[in-house]
Amino acid sequence: MDQTDLTITLPLSAQQGQIILLALGIAVASVIVWVATETETRKPSPLALLKAFGWAMVPIWLLLFGGTLWQVWQMLSGGHTAFAGRQSLGAGALVAALLGAPFVVWGTVLKQRTVDFQQEGHITDRINKAVEQLGAEKTEKVYTMGDDNKPIQAERTVPAIEVRIGAILSLERIAQDSTRYDKGRDHVRVMEILCAYVRENSNARAPRDFPLPKWKSLKHDATDEERKLHIEARKDRFDDGPFRTPKARKWAKDLPKPRADIAQALLVLGRRTTDQRRVEAAWPNPPEEGIVWPFDLACPELPEVKDDAPQTVPEIDRFSEKLSAWRERLRTYSGYRLDLRGANLQGADLSAKRPDASDAVFSGALLNDVRMEGANLSWARMEGANISASRMEGGCLSGVRMDGANLALSQLEGAEITGAHMVGVVLDWSRLEGADLRQVRMAGANLS
Repeated sequence: MDQTDLTITLPLSAQQGQIILLALGIAVASVIVWVATETETRKPSPLALLKAFGWAMVPIWLLLFGGTLWQVWQMLSGGHTAFAGRQSLGAGALVAALLGAPFVVWGTVLKQRTVDFQQEGHITDRINKAVEQLGAEKTEKVYTMGDDNKPIQAERTVPAIEVRIGAILSLERIAQDSTRYDKGRDHVRVMEILCAYVRENSNARAPRDFPLPKWKSLKHDATDEERKLHIEARKDRFDDGPFRTPKARKWAKDLPKPRADIAQALLVLGRRTTDQRRVEAAWPNPPEEGIVWPFDLACPELPEVKDDAPQTVPEIDRFSEKLSAWRERLRTYSGYRLDLRGANLQGADLSAKRPDASDAVFSGALLNDVRMEGANLSWARMEGANISASRMEGGCLSGVRMDGANLALSQLEGAEITGAHMVGVVLDWSRLEGADLRQVRMAGANLS
């Protein structure tokens, strides 16, 4: 059988093919330079690509520049030059264009940097304006009765709540934009501003104390009369009324709610996105690919009991090892944490809309010495949070996730904690009199 050679002819001349190969070479060189220099994020920004193209063009530019100088010298000295004749005008124009390309690229880089500086200044102005609005006040008229029973008009300065709420929402938008376009450089600063705002403004109103003294246990050598009085007092304090509602819970329901601007700031703090939390995990460095906020890692749990068979010793040991490693990772976390220490959050709504929602994430937060009597923490996420020495009498913690949290020295009298996840929680020296602890997962908890 005869073999037939197949020849494919491209509609390109040799010169056109050389130009295409040159362009492909420049493109490949630009990509190589970009990969070698942009090691942080590997995201192809226009400025990074321009820089890479400029560096890739440097050898070609040097060759053309040297060749052009040689041709000019030949022309001035009367020797043979490639610029002689009209047919070489196109080649001369091409050389001139190539020689000017680096200057065009450099000018574009400078313009891009100018735009970046202007954008940074714009974000700074937005933050400054929002912070100014956080302190907005207004004057309102009030009337009091004088000694002659006639109304007396006076003026007082009060917070401009609607302006402050607008400032809080503006700061939230800045944090989100920073996370998307600026590696989250301003996100943590915004969170610090909002946390400081909550701490300072929530304490403008003094917290109310639970009117009853701390519950005292019955003495071991109590008399029959003392035992009878103790049982009656216990029933009155913890099983009051037909619904057996603790008095602490009844008292907490009447506590005033936080101001609307403080409630809005808490809402913004709780609904931080996954990307925002990744920025916090890497703080003060920009987030790298693959970084994980450690509080998003699931807490280990004991396997469920089957057919009333207890867990075996190896299962318990494996669970203890995993729990210890998980708690140690949370304890040694060095990123940013929400700081609400000492805030007055009595009656605050820190709950999530549904059990699987992520709109109330306070995991890892610093909540030491916080007043949260009567607060609603239903389904909130508080894994690894430090809530030591806090007051939560009469609070609603149904379904809350407090795995690995520190609740040492906290007051939880009469709190509703049904269905909560509190694996590995620290409850040393906490007070839980009258608390509802049905269906609470507390494997590996510290109870003393």
